[in-house]
Amino acid sequence: MKTDHQIQKEVADELDWDPLITDSIDVAVHDGIVTLHGHLASYAEKLAAERAAERIAGVRAVIVKMDV
Repeated sequence: MKTDHQIQKEVADELDWDPLITDSIDVAVHDGIVTLHGHLASYAEKLAAERAAERIAGVRAVIVKMDV
């Protein structure tokens, strides 16, 4: 089972890798639940960030607290 720190790093790496995401997003993880914070340029970028977080093994849920 992955630790919250491992999940946070993997989600942050996935967000950095995804070419659809150009803005900075803060990632917090507690008990496998990922919370994404930030201000994004478009709704498409918001959806891409949410999908990127969901791709990581060990993520139980994603809470999106991002403004567009």
